[in-house]
Amino acid sequence: MKIVFSTMPMRKDLTALYYKASGKSSVQYDGKVVFPVNALLAKSIKKDEKIKVVLLSKDDVLGNMVANQKAFMHELDQINEKIGAHISYEVVVSPFEETLDRHFSLLSDMVDKLEHDAEIICDITYGPKPVPIVMFSMINFAEKYFGAQVKNIVYGKVDFVDDEQNPGKTKPANPVLYDVVSLYYINSMTNVMEHKTTEDAVKGLKILLGL
Repeated sequence: MKIVFSTMPMRKDLTALYYKASGKSSVQYDGKVVFPVNALLAKSIKKDEKIKVVLLSKDDVLGNMVANQKAFMHELDQINEKIGAHISYEVVVSPFEETLDRHFSLLSDMVDKLEHDAEIICDITYGPKPVPIVMFSMINFAEKYFGAQVKNIVYGKVDFVDDEQNPGKTKPANPVLYDVVSLYYINSMTNVMEHKTTEDAVKGLKILLGL
């Protein structure tokens, strides 16, 4: 089965965009999506496959949380109509507070959603900046103790340009879908590197990075 962890946006007025897949034409999706991971899922999930989607939401002061959760579910369900996977949704809600206790609680809640031998896909496009750090800790734990395989960590990049039809405002443009899972695996590899000196360690890292 696949477990998808996706950070939820805190703002409203989200825009569906056609994301160009960087470096992976095999996962290029021809439709527009608000949530970049859904473009990846549109090309990777299969009929009758079991998918658990965990939506990571912050309790924002404007109350956009529930509407954005529903928008994600609606978007993926529409994509899945032609595929036929078995998709379930679970929500992890945490206060918009960046204290250590909140981060520990979020990590614990995410670990509670894990299942053995699952493939993990993450989307770090939206949400507060500390969340991807917590997510990296979760997937490291999942690999070590749940036999998980980390397949993708996606990030939807856009430029914000002047909106000619609405002076003084901006709009998203040039959307690109990146898979940054290599950053996670580089961290894992550096943890097992063994060098006697700092200089050797730096050389080893550069060789690892192909520089």
